[in-house]
Amino acid sequence: MRGRSALAILLAVLITVPVVGGTNNTTAMQDEEITDPCMEDPEQPCANQTVLYLWSNGQSTFWSHFNANETDNAADNNYSQQKDSGAINIDQRITMNPTLSKRLNMTLDGEIRVTLNLTVRGDWTNDNDANTACGQNDCEELNVTLWAGATQIFRQHVPQLAQGENTVIFSYRITEEQTLWDSSTANPSLQIQMKLKGNRQASAIPGFVEGDPAEFILGLSGDGSTRVEMPIDPASWDDAFQAGEDVMAPADDGGILPGFLFTSALATMTLAAVYLPSRKDSEDARDRT
Repeated sequence: MRGRSALAILLAVLITVPVVGGTNNTTAMQDEEITDPCMEDPEQPCANQTVLYLWSNGQSTFWSHFNANETDNAADNNYSQQKDSGAINIDQRITMNPTLSKRLNMTLDGEIRVTLNLTVRGDWTNDNDANTACGQNDCEELNVTLWAGATQIFRQHVPQLAQGENTVIFSYRITEEQTLWDSSTANPSLQIQMKLKGNRQASAIPGFVEGDPAEFILGLSGDGSTRVEMPIDPASWDDAFQAGEDVMAPADDGGILPGFLFTSALATMTLAAVYLPSRKDSEDARDRT
């Protein structure tokens, strides 16, 4: 009996000692200062930044990144070219700078959504009409291509733009072969191509002009409207995924903490030690009967 009492006391002491079980994420977060992970690399993609923005100094320099703010962007938030007579050849590849430093996992069948604000004037449709600036092969309608490094994700032909201001919106869905974007090989860029032609010239009547000039204006991302929305899977921000490891889903323990299971087991053993009869007690009981 004394042996069982000693065992019960020992088990009771063990129950009262704090149990170190599995990692409690909530407790760990309370012990550390909570900071916005996007602030570490504000121009890189992160949980709260999955939109690629387009920038330019308004002349010949273009770049993109995932921050909605850019102090070096053109003051009027536009890139433009104009020509009274002749062709304007637009072929700008707006590449992410700084270079992508994170691995990204795109959601399968997730939607890439592109929004561009364009102003176009002149002629950009090849035809045989002698009354327009373009001949059979002089011009090119708008084409937009998204690249992940040297890999083409999609190429979108955009016909039937109107003279003047246009808001171009289109989407594309990620295929299985396009889900993984590695930082070393998949730096994103958006290529915009278009060839317009103007035919403004002096009229036969002195003091008058005829024809239309060519103009191309790309609205940049200073107001947030020109953008490329990316379907980045939230699993991309996992440390294991960034390290190049497979991310395993945590086992479902039904919300029961490991420490609770251990404590429950000790309590059961204590009850057994106190209330279950020993072998000698059982034999004495049989002798009395």
